[in-house]
Amino acid sequence: MNSKDQLIERLTRFYREAGGEVSSMPPIWVPGKRPTARWLQPILASLVLVALAVGLAVTIRIVRDEAHRKIVPFPIPSASPSPSSSASVTPLSSWVTRQVPFGEVTAMSLDTSAIFALYAPAPVSGGIDPSKMGLARIDRGTGAVATAGVFPYAKTLARVTAGLWVAAGPGVGDGTVGADTKWLSLVDPVTLSVRQRVRLPAQAASGSFSAPQLAGTSNLLWLGYGQSLYRLDPTTGRILLTESSPGTATSMSVDPSGHRLYVGVEVTPSQKSQDLVVEWDALTGARLASAPTGGLGLNGPHVAAAPDGVWIAYATGMMGEVEYRSAAGLSTVVGPQSGHTNGIRVFVGGGVLWLADGGAGRLACADLRTGTTVASSQETLPAAVVADASGSYLGDADGVGFLRPDPSCSH
Repeated sequence: MNSKDQLIERLTRFYREAGGEVSSMPPIWVPGKRPTARWLQPILASLVLVALAVGLAVTIRIVRDEAHRKIVPFPIPSASPSPSSSASVTPLSSWVTRQVPFGEVTAMSLDTSAIFALYAPAPVSGGIDPSKMGLARIDRGTGAVATAGVFPYAKTLARVTAGLWVAAGPGVGDGTVGADTKWLSLVDPVTLSVRQRVRLPAQAASGSFSAPQLAGTSNLLWLGYGQSLYRLDPTTGRILLTESSPGTATSMSVDPSGHRLYVGVEVTPSQKSQDLVVEWDALTGARLASAPTGGLGLNGPHVAAAPDGVWIAYATGMMGEVEYRSAAGLSTVVGPQSGHTNGIRVFVGGGVLWLADGGAGRLACADLRTGTTVASSQETLPAAVVADASGSYLGDADGVGFLRPDPSCSH
């Protein structure tokens, strides 16, 4: 009911209740006779009611106008009329379709039947306990997992025809360790039992704690330890030849043909030189080429061999960079490319370049020749990738994930 209807209803009720007291004829004024006030009461009451109704109507109108004004926002001045970039950004999703959890993965290897991973079973004080490293085998068909260990201070592994070699030895930041921690272990790739152990060769510099590095193919095995490179018999671990490195080996990778060995080398600050990538003949040990790269004094370059060259990732302190060098003389083909954190690592597998950026929590696939990123996903501390024509797998903070990358990643 609106205000007008309310007024009519009130006047009607008033006159009904007044009854015979209100005459239908107007009052007659007699000169000299003072009119009584009784007949004015209904008129005055009516006037009061009319005034109240008018006031009520005006109040309702004012309230309605104010409410209308409140719901109409004032335009907000903007210094830049361009739309926000975040409006068009699509959140990344994970490529992991099956997760096998057992601990934080630090290194991986692959064969036709299984994925192998070195892992820390549980974080300790915000990090991992390197003295409690374990070895996991994940069946590629069923996802079944088997674990073995402990392999104290295990750092890297390589699958060869004879089995799985695991290199263990304390590195920088591992603190005080026991003397009996520098070993190469040949592990059965099915049962994970240790077949034999070979002690690592001594390092030239006493007190040095450079982590050992392994790289190999089915019938080829190389070890980088400190400032020395060793070609080993892949069946026995016996040293076949030794080469001197211009600095500490921080990563190693053999190209798919088995002809070239690439080594990331960290130089000491006293050398006043940039870190290096060095190319060797993987069969004879002859040094073929070397080239300076970025990342001076920040754990050295990380390398991944490709069919016609080598991808290199390194930290600069402010961000990470990636570059590609040709097998012919290590001339620069691509890079350096920025846009990564200091945790960037590169891997080659299945005809794809994989960029695992632990600092950004991002995994990307890229063109193997140009480094152009094709697609990316959001992952939890991606650390390592292994892949072939049959599948791709990610080692992260939880274990090993079976990947289903974006279809555009396919080479």
